[in-house]
Amino acid sequence: MRVLIRRVLPTVVIAVMTAGCAGQGPRLLLDEDPDTGDTASIGVILPDTVAHRPYSLGGWVMCLDRLGSVTIDKVDLIRPSGGIVLQAFSSRLQSRTRAMLGEEERPLTELGFPARSPAVTTPCGDRDHDGLLTELGLQYGKTGDATARAGGVRVFYTSAGRQRTVDLDLDVRLCAPDDMRTKQCRDMYEELRSSGDDDE
Repeated sequence: MRVLIRRVLPTVVIAVMTAGCAGQGPRLLLDEDPDTGDTASIGVILPDTVAHRPYSLGGWVMCLDRLGSVTIDKVDLIRPSGGIVLQAFSSRLQSRTRAMLGEEERPLTELGFPARSPAVTTPCGDRDHDGLLTELGLQYGKTGDATARAGGVRVFYTSAGRQRTVDLDLDVRLCAPDDMRTKQCRDMYEELRSSGDDDE
């Protein structure tokens, strides 16, 4: 399956630090540059999707702004429509011998992600040395065969006993087969057909 992923850089996110934050536990950064606060607006368009199939996406890096540990409690879709659902989420440490996920039509548990997402303990500063960060995996699905969409995800996590949230600007569209009514799906199908003609 071919997937169209568009990444737009940068979207500036302003991090607000409050006094005494050291006692509040670490903050979870999701696909964010810890030095600048820059993050990306990501668009993923999947072709020929049908109801009740798993569509797993990954490649988003998580880390902590200081030493410590946080637990991801749940992940909600932002602005879902068309019957899109988040079937599962999980996380795993990055590996020097395994690429990050990308996109697969298989459940996360078949792709090396644990059934229960472990605590995130990787500080962002480790990436400048030999440390590895943490990859977030998301498993999407839909309840019907029509095109479905979500405008992002909101991650709820607990840090030092306090629940916090972080959003990821991840626009996911699960296009119905041959959907020529939805502009983004039509553009993708036309692009795929054009590139297929060039290969002949």
